[in-house]
Amino acid sequence: MAQFYGGPSYCETPADPALWTFPVEPFNTASNGVIVMFGLLGFYFVAKRAPRQYDLYLLCLLLTLTGIGSGIWHGLRDGQALFWEVRSGLFFLFAIVFCWARRLWSYPGAVIALAAFYFGFDASREIANNMLGIPGRWVAITPLVLGFGGVMVAQTAFRAKDAALTGGLALAAALTAVTFRTLDQTVCQSFPIGTHFLWHSFLSAGGFLGIITLIRLPAWNPGWFGGKQAAQQAAE
Repeated sequence: MAQFYGGPSYCETPADPALWTFPVEPFNTASNGVIVMFGLLGFYFVAKRAPRQYDLYLLCLLLTLTGIGSGIWHGLRDGQALFWEVRSGLFFLFAIVFCWARRLWSYPGAVIALAAFYFGFDASREIANNMLGIPGRWVAITPLVLGFGGVMVAQTAFRAKDAALTGGLALAAALTAVTFRTLDQTVCQSFPIGTHFLWHSFLSAGGFLGIITLIRLPAWNPGWFGGKQAAQQAAE
């Protein structure tokens, strides 16, 4: 794979590309094992507790692929890996919004929620990047994610308190992850390995908790992806 000399830099990124040998960023590379671990744990819990909720297998796959792509990116600084890592992470985000909304408001409500989230995503990036001068898509969309997530957690609480709890923990983990991602470039002098590896750890924990939330939340109108027994299985 060809090394890519663009893209974001982190505390661990050597300033001289001549030093870019695998793993280019050791801690950032290794921490992607946590993402893959949470993806595989997701597969285990879905297969054990909600085997007919087929949409959850897709979420687990996207989480796992994000970890693999991110590991290649940080290990080799390969541009194609960065491209696919970002896309799989975004697909996971949009997919979990749809899957969560489907369990709360059925398919029509999920389509409306996904469309609103998509337009909010574009608007958030435009406002943050061009009007407020805040770089980076993940920091830019944090208020949107917290807002949407907060609404869905509140709605979830009416249906399943345990699901609302893990949903709230998922949002807390995501916010912690964004905090560590933001801090990375500010602590390089005092903490040379930076904090980006904690972004990987906490964000993947949030993704895993999101999957557990959907396992615990009975579907409003199980059908296309959930199967006729999805709601009953999720409630057991």
